[in-house]
Formats: sequence, C-alpha cells, structure tokens
Amino acid sequence: MNVIETTAPIAIDDLKHYFENKETSYLIDYEKSTLRGEKLLVYLSNLEIPCDIKFNSIELFDELLKDYLKTNVIVKIPSLEQGTIDLLLQYNKIDPPVDNDIIEEVKEDLKVWSSKLKSLTLYNMYTLNVEGAKEWIKEFPEDNTSSTEGINFVSLLDNFDVYRIFEKIDQSELKYYSEYFEKYMFKGKNLFSFWANENNPMFLLTYSISENTIDLDEYIKARNNTIQELMDVSLSR
Repeated sequence: MNVIETTAPIAIDDLKHYFENKETSYLIDYEKSTLRGEKLLVYLSNLEIPCDIKFNSIELFDELLKDYLKTNVIVKIPSLEQGTIDLLLQYNKIDPPVDNDIIEEVKEDLKVWSSKLKSLTLYNMYTLNVEGAKEWIKEFPEDNTSSTEGINFVSLLDNFDVYRIFEKIDQSELKYYSEYFEKYMFKGKNLFSFWANENNPMFLLTYSISENTIDLDEYIKARNNTIQELMDVSLSR
C-alpha cells in the first residue's frame, strides 16, 4: 500500500495517485489541515478514498470524535472507528474506564450508538427466512426514527472488536429500528450490506443456518452467549 501523508483538502496532484493506483491511501494531518470538524468528514465522505487521520494531541482527536459521533455522512476513518469502539466498550463496562472525561461529554451519543448496535441482534434474526421470526422481532418496542445522525454505527461493523458489545445485553435495551432494518438509507445501501462481513460472528452463524450447516436451535442458544462462544460456533461449521 502506497501511503501519502497530506493535509485536507488534498492537493489534486496527490489525489491523482489514487486514480492511477488503487493501492494508494492517505494519512491526513489534522492539525495542519484547513478543513476540520464536520466539514472534513463531509469532504472525505464525498471523496470515498481510503484514508486515515493523524492527530498530534488527544484534544484534537476528541474534537473530531465528537463530530464523528453526530455526523450524518458515512465515512471510513479507522482511527475514529477504533476510538469509538474503545469508548463504547468502556461506556458499557466491558472494558475498564480510561477516558472518563470524554465519556461523560458524549454519554448521550454513546447511549444511542449502544442501543442501535445491540439491537442488531434483533436484525440478525430479522435476516433469517424463518417463520415467525419477523413477527417476534416486531414485538419489541419500535423506533421508527429515520434520523441519520450517528449513522457511522454501520461503519464499525467490519471491526471485530465492536462485537464485544454483545457480551452484555439487557433484552429491555433492544428496539426494532424499522427504518434502519427495512430501508436503503445508508448511502443508497441497506443495513445488510454492512452487516454481512467476515468479521461478524453473528452473520457467520446466520450464513451457516442458511447453508444448513448449523441448526436454528443451536443458533438461538448461541446468540445469548459470549462473543468468543459465538465465534467458536461459527468457525466449527
């Protein structure tokens, strides 16, 4: 991979390298960039190029992370994804607290992201072509929000670490997010486009069921277990 260190906006000559060689990616120096905050996220979302952002201080990282948690554009930024996962695991008391100050500042955002992510256990059942499954899911409280604020919860789904959030789930937290589950509202894609990936143990289980290599009863039992047990089941198919 050819990594170009640059600032935002990215110079045209630097952008040309990506269109000439798709193995090119960009590392953006946040401190030196003239585009920051929400404007930078929108800019990178529109470009759709492989990139990450370099931060010279935790203050600058936290500054952009706050915008990332609220933005309504889908953008792939590995450093922000990992930072968000770390905060979610701390907020949900799965990992010990390290960043108490920032967690307190963004706790309402983390609460919403946690609800959406944990409710994907219902979505996983929703994707199964099993009689009665969708009716059972619709017995949960419906949240018909079509808001795209915080939409990057789907960007976390190809990160294995995010599935650790399923280690602690209270069924009362789960919601039937009807718009997210049913509509093509993620940059023209549906939720399944993000859910179906090789780092997702729950999807692997679902795929195993569809291929008749794992029994549905085994899945229903396994979905309540730890993330490691889910992986053991999915890898044994």
